[in-house]
Amino acid sequence: MFLTLEDLGNKSMVTGFILLGFSVPSEVKDALFAAFLLVYLLTLLGNLLITTLIVISTNLHTPMYFFLFNVSFLDIGSASVTVPRMLVGLLVEHDYIPFTGCLAQVFGFVFLGVTEVFLLTAMSYDRYVAICLPLNYRAIMSGRFCILLLAISWTAGFLMSLVFTLQAAQLTYCGDNVIDNFVCENPNLLNLACGDRLAYHIVLFTLSGGVALITFLVIIMSYVHIIRVILKIPSKEGRRKVFSTCSAHLVVLAMFYGTVSATHLKPPSISLGHEKLASLFYTVFAPMLNPIIYSLRNEEVKKAAMKVMHRRQRVL
Repeated sequence: MFLTLEDLGNKSMVTGFILLGFSVPSEVKDALFAAFLLVYLLTLLGNLLITTLIVISTNLHTPMYFFLFNVSFLDIGSASVTVPRMLVGLLVEHDYIPFTGCLAQVFGFVFLGVTEVFLLTAMSYDRYVAICLPLNYRAIMSGRFCILLLAISWTAGFLMSLVFTLQAAQLTYCGDNVIDNFVCENPNLLNLACGDRLAYHIVLFTLSGGVALITFLVIIMSYVHIIRVILKIPSKEGRRKVFSTCSAHLVVLAMFYGTVSATHLKPPSISLGHEKLASLFYTVFAPMLNPIIYSLRNEEVKKAAMKVMHRRQRVL
């Protein structure tokens, strides 16, 4: 038996869940295991290379890359919370996860995800100050202010993950313990809970929607001002150079917000049929793609990488 039950009158308390994962033939599961293992290794390698490059390259010791360093660290954590468990699920017939393990996954996933949302927002503000207020950039984006933004991001992530995890722990789960996903997420758990869930839905959507709205407005306002400044630049080459400093960040923002909102910012009673695919993208593929995007679409990162390679060639 994969489920331990404790009788409570006419109800039974679920003490664990079965993650369905991917309903595919066994030979396809073997191919998926190899593919996702490769993706995970590339995620670790790519983000470690970005963080190492930022540490050793003095020209990347700026607020933008200070935040990017933390984003890469979060991407490693996000993939590590999700992918190893998913790989286990591809090897076993029924992937049983204890209730405490599910809560730990919820905590880690929300903690890392919310912190990354705030850091991406801080990066948008950094681009706004750099492009729209260049003469005041050093004064505004001081080391103390950057550390304050970092502290706010990590604290917000911790507090929201604590609320969501305690919320999930206080719900009563009875009867069905099967999660049609490869990861434990709050919407999945709320759908399995029995009893009155209205208060929990309100908390979930108020917090999630509030954070999404505030950060999205800051990002939109930042880039509205950035675009206005770019359009005033007389030369086409000048506009291209300025826009190239934020294009990678815009791509990452579009991926992150698009896939997360498809899963978390909709009523749980509404199924769009692609929630598992969206979860797969922002928990597995996005952490791998982020360092690639920042490497290919960022001239400063490419120049720093070339300098490091040339330096190693001279040493050898």
